Amino acid sequence: MKRPFKSDKDNDSLKQLNDAIVWNQDQKQKQKERLLQTIDSLDTSQERRFKKNFFSNKQNIILRNILYSGIAVVILSGVFISSGFVSPAMAQVVAKVPYLGQLFYTKEPLGDEIVNTVRKKGYNINGASISLQGSKNSINVHVVGSESYYNEVKRDIEKIVSDIIQKRNYDTYTFKVTREVPVVEEEEELSAEEKKMQNISEDLSNILDSLNYPILELSVGIDRDNEGKTQPTVYLQIPNTETENRVEEIKGVVNKVLAQNDAKGMSIEIEKIDMKKSEQRMRWGDIADDVGEDLIGKEKYHVKTVGSSIQPNPQLSVYTSLGHSSDDKAFAKELEKVINEFLTTKKMKKKIKGDPYQIIIYGKGDKKLN
Repeated sequence: MKRPFKSDKDNDSLKQLNDAIVWNQDQKQKQKERLLQTIDSLDTSQERRFKKNFFSNKQNIILRNILYSGIAVVILSGVFISSGFVSPAMAQVVAKVPYLGQLFYTKEPLGDEIVNTVRKKGYNINGASISLQGSKNSINVHVVGSESYYNEVKRDIEKIVSDIIQKRNYDTYTFKVTREVPVVEEEEELSAEEKKMQNISEDLSNILDSLNYPILELSVGIDRDNEGKTQPTVYLQIPNTETENRVEEIKGVVNKVLAQNDAKGMSIEIEKIDMKKSEQRMRWGDIADDVGEDLIGKEKYHVKTVGSSIQPNPQLSVYTSLGHSSDDKAFAKELEKVINEFLTTKKMKKKIKGDPYQIIIYGKGDKKLN
């Protein structure tokens, strides 16, 4: 299993979205469900579910890379507004900024629409991935089947994807249809030290699971410092609601397992995670996804990325290619009004849950425009 990230840093920083990014929606949903299940178990004392462990660095790298999923693989999911809703106040805003007249796309997220439409037509695909690179976004639909089947359906699928993009008036995307070729990976033989770490990881997972400790993340690995020295370490994430007595209990269990595996004295690092902040971070990540799809899909909005942070309070940051003229600043202010109007809809209020928030529009050089 991967080493836990440091939760006291906003890893949902918008800067990270500027590179080529592909996100596995299925993996994202599973992470969300696991966190929410843990929060629920802390509140209601229901049975906790445990996350499976993955050990080797090679496996971790594979997991972090693109995974072809059985559903749409998307970065920005969510519709922009419920069908047919345009308030009088919003109409005035749109009138001031004609470019925003088609902001309210009423259908399902782009990746979902592509996958669902292609499958309804009877074509065998294994999902669609969307990569964001600022204004150069790309879609890749993965066909499952023989080469002859791929050649037979390729043009039809291209036509479907092209029609969907054109209907949405998205002009920042290119797309391709590729055949998914199964990759048979040769299992790499582990060294004696790696096998030992793997055994420790499996033993810890089993015992901690059986004792119902609320472990959010567990990994066992080998750290290497700048001088090349190695230090085997056990990493754990637990809810910050756990008392110090419970922390000592967990350390005691870990030390017993280490002793049984001839690893006594191995380093143990335990990080407490603020569960409420984690849940809030996920919610605002979803909100940023909802806000971003149409804005990023249409070049006339000049939007490169939309993301969120929650420190100290939730903030939506919209990075654009706008300059710093008075017209650009006026456009940014109207764009802020449009986004804020959307966030006051019934659907979005349920996600916001009364959190105070800011909307910041940035221009070139990451300079604030509003």
